[in-house]
Amino acid sequence: MNLPKLVRKKLGEILVEEGLVKEDQVQEALQKQKGSGGLLGEVLVKLNYVSEIDIARAIAKQFGLPFIDATKYNISKEALSLVPGEMMVQNQFVILDKLGKALLVAVSGLLNGEIFEHLERLSGCRLFIYVSTATSVMETLKKVAPKAAGAKIGV
Repeated sequence: MNLPKLVRKKLGEILVEEGLVKEDQVQEALQKQKGSGGLLGEVLVKLNYVSEIDIARAIAKQFGLPFIDATKYNISKEALSLVPGEMMVQNQFVILDKLGKALLVAVSGLLNGEIFEHLERLSGCRLFIYVSTATSVMETLKKVAPKAAGAKIGV
């Protein structure tokens, strides 16, 4: 697994540094987050302060991971067969490709370490993580795992 152990900057700090939001907007979102739960990035998007892509790019920067639009990737059938569609939908990730012993995975937000470890055991591969938007991941899952995606979103 290739996630850094230490995160030097918080998401809000990165967004302010990038000039995408002001400090008072981050503080407002943090207050709303305390009341409603959820993730800071989701709250900022709901408040229309930033876009989903802004959040995904900031998360990529925060963790030193590459950003990818999962909808633009030609997904490998072999890689998809390694993981159940329901698992991808439930955890908001999509397997992009299997290259030798490397498994390329696009995530919206970050998965917990247990999911990464389970994927590595299940696939027998080392994971290479890319950050994508939740919309991009769900659109891709609707194409590659329509039954699982349909069940999750109530189609």
